[in-house]
Amino acid sequence: MADFYKPISHTADLGIRLTCKTLPELYINSARALTDLIAGIENIHSLIRQEIIVEAIDYNDLLIRFLNELVYLFAVKKALFSKFEIIDLSQNLLRIKAYGELFDRRKHCIKKEIKAATYHNVNIEKVGTQFRVTIIFDV
Repeated sequence: MADFYKPISHTADLGIRLTCKTLPELYINSARALTDLIAGIENIHSLIRQEIIVEAIDYNDLLIRFLNELVYLFAVKKALFSKFEIIDLSQNLLRIKAYGELFDRRKHCIKKEIKAATYHNVNIEKVGTQFRVTIIFDV
């Protein structure tokens, strides 16, 4: 497990908690945590690039839609991403470049099968000078 997120216990699902210095870092580390939960982030190299654009009603919705887009890209294209570069982030829009590679059974192993990021109790909050969120994944 990587050191930029903490797993939390949750009945039947999988939860993580992140605390980051900036809002962009929170989005990036949430995505990195998802990749780490699925297949381990340390073996994912920047061989492909995908621009992801997500629109939403607020920052919480934006985060969940973004994570679910990554779940979709893995389910449909077998793409895993480990590096992210935010191009634009506002309350209603996220444009991000994701770098990674296609899943290779000889190189990667599935750690957890993530079905979706859920809206259950998601609330990005500013605590002092940091941003914090808890995310529950349906497994």
